[in-house]
Amino acid sequence: MVPPKSTATASAGQPQRLWHHLQGCVDWLLAGPRPQPDDIQNELLQQRTNKTRTVVVAILASLLIASIAAALTGAAWAYAWMLAELVLGGTRIYLLVKALARIKRDRRVAANITPVWAGLTSVILISAGCYQCVGSGILPLALMAGIGLANLVGGIASRNAGTPRYGILLICTLTLPFALATILSPIPFLFLIGLQTPVYTAGMIFLLLENHKILLDLHHSERNNRQMAHHDLLTGLPNRALNLKLFSELLAGPWPEPASAGSKLTVFCLDLDGFKGVNDRFGHAAGDAVLVAVADRLRASVRDADYVCRLGGDEFVILLPDITDGEAVDVARRIIARISEPFEFAPAARVGASIGLASAPRDGTTADELLSAADRAMYEAKRRGKGGFVIHTSCSEVVNLVPSADVHAGFAATAVADLADSAA
Repeated sequence: MVPPKSTATASAGQPQRLWHHLQGCVDWLLAGPRPQPDDIQNELLQQRTNKTRTVVVAILASLLIASIAAALTGAAWAYAWMLAELVLGGTRIYLLVKALARIKRDRRVAANITPVWAGLTSVILISAGCYQCVGSGILPLALMAGIGLANLVGGIASRNAGTPRYGILLICTLTLPFALATILSPIPFLFLIGLQTPVYTAGMIFLLLENHKILLDLHHSERNNRQMAHHDLLTGLPNRALNLKLFSELLAGPWPEPASAGSKLTVFCLDLDGFKGVNDRFGHAAGDAVLVAVADRLRASVRDADYVCRLGGDEFVILLPDITDGEAVDVARRIIARISEPFEFAPAARVGASIGLASAPRDGTTADELLSAADRAMYEAKRRGKGGFVIHTSCSEVVNLVPSADVHAGFAATAVADLADSAA
């Protein structure tokens, strides 16, 4: 009898739901006590994955304990433990090599289910084996198991400083069953080790959390340093250094066909008109506020794929990948219109914008060539009356959006009028 379609669909969806729940558990285990930005979380996961020597030493240590247990007891459980360590250890090393290759290729660590559950399975196996070592009644074997667990816990606390929840789970899984086994053991005074083990476990957990805090502070400091090195402190836009890096990334890869209407990269060189007058009349604090507002307007005027950079002063560069001339012209018009609008915090502080456009490969194929071409076009726009844009190719396609020939005089007149109105 063929099951109903709805039943078959539900049955097929059960493994997907189970996998989704397992992935959710892994995401929670690998997250820290507080949410972190994606780049910080990726660095924490990468720090854990990169510690390959710790994993290899842990696998060898657990295999050594299993081998000695098999030699001293000759029990079936010890030989099964040794065989399981060989299989599981080899699997973990294989998964680790794959994860390292993925990091090298993608520069990103995925919170994969398989390595996490493989690590937890390995810890459960070691914990069960050490429990059996204590239960064997052989004192040297019990002591060796305790020393081996202490070494493994130290490695876990170090390797999982970036993922404290997962590290705490592994530490408790290793130590607490061993503590119970020593308390129940008939070996004289061995219960004292069991009483001490929870204190040792708590100490290692506190150490793990302290290492996590230190690691977080380190990554946040590095992130802030990168932010300061590559971004303008006033506006938050990419600075000259990051601008050159973005140029390199955007010019890499395949170029469009010669007959293509789009360009590989279009560059805007933008300079504010009337900004010096704002600084002179209203002070540098007002000038800084204007620059911040202009940066926000520029971000809002371009596409998500575009980059707005501030090179210094009132000079901005905008990078527009894979765009046609018509689309670039629309963006330039939108920018000029938005920047010329009055500012709520200082309506009398009026500025405009002159823009020069250059496109790759038509006007150059390097950052220097494109910047030079766009810069020349921008100065041509200023020469023709400001408040407009010029496309570099012909240096004749200019749109003047400021009616006055002398833009500074126009801005000054507007400022005086506004001040007179406010005084009245």
